[in-house]
Amino acid sequence: MKSIPFLIVFFIQLSLHSQTRERWEQVVNWDGVSHWSRYMITLPAFQGPNSLPVPQLGNGRIDSNSYIGVSGAFHFSKGDNTQNVVINGHLAVVKDVVGVELTWIPWEHYTMSTAIKEKRHVYYEKFNDNKAAGDLMLNTNFRVLKKWAPVMDLIFQIGYRMPSGTDYGSARYSDGPGYHFAINMGKPLDKAKTVKLTAMAGFYVWQIESDIFKQDDAFLFGAGIEYRKKNFSLHTNIAGYLGYLENQGDKPVVFRTRAEQQFKKMKLVLGIQQGLNDFDYSSFDAGLRFYF
Repeated sequence: MKSIPFLIVFFIQLSLHSQTRERWEQVVNWDGVSHWSRYMITLPAFQGPNSLPVPQLGNGRIDSNSYIGVSGAFHFSKGDNTQNVVINGHLAVVKDVVGVELTWIPWEHYTMSTAIKEKRHVYYEKFNDNKAAGDLMLNTNFRVLKKWAPVMDLIFQIGYRMPSGTDYGSARYSDGPGYHFAINMGKPLDKAKTVKLTAMAGFYVWQIESDIFKQDDAFLFGAGIEYRKKNFSLHTNIAGYLGYLENQGDKPVVFRTRAEQQFKKMKLVLGIQQGLNDFDYSSFDAGLRFYF
């Protein structure tokens, strides 16, 4: 008999953190016919922090060494706190000329409030999910106009996001492909090249869930300052992309600061990211890269 009050409390708590089909139908204004996936909002402001990330701003140079890295990231926002592991790697295909980067999130844990779940149209059967795995992202970098190196460094980047992420119904990943093209520039501001002005401009595209539009096109941009001396570097920038949909959450802009310290064959990487528009997260990450 002592277990009865406990069971009552348990089921009350479970109901508070769950959603019925009837409630989901009200939230999304279901038409009675369409599949639930048609009501997912595949725009940055309505997804998890790793779903449609702003590409990293480079400095116009390609790492001449290959490495594999692992890091942990923490994202905080009102109604969504997320922790994840990141595995990334770089292969120097042609030293200082062509490089390939791979990034994957094998594990993500999240806690979302009911208000955020309903805002993002989380499907009622996925309402209590709290784990996911991310998309695989592939970037290929080509150094261009190498003869301009005394004045500035330039990289042409082709990026592709493979829709391998899970938990689409929980609004963690968009379940659609995306790609971008960008020019990354680094211009030294002193003779020793310890300080660089960095910039990025390009085109960002991803598939969206909509009866009217099948994809969103965006202008990709970024600008910042990099300080580099011996084995230490510090890069601060603002970057984002601006989709063409009006007031629908497709214009994420972020502020980033990243510090790197080289120790022989190992590098320590620390990063901070603050969302400024259509990205309501404050993020911190720390990791190691192992060179070979």
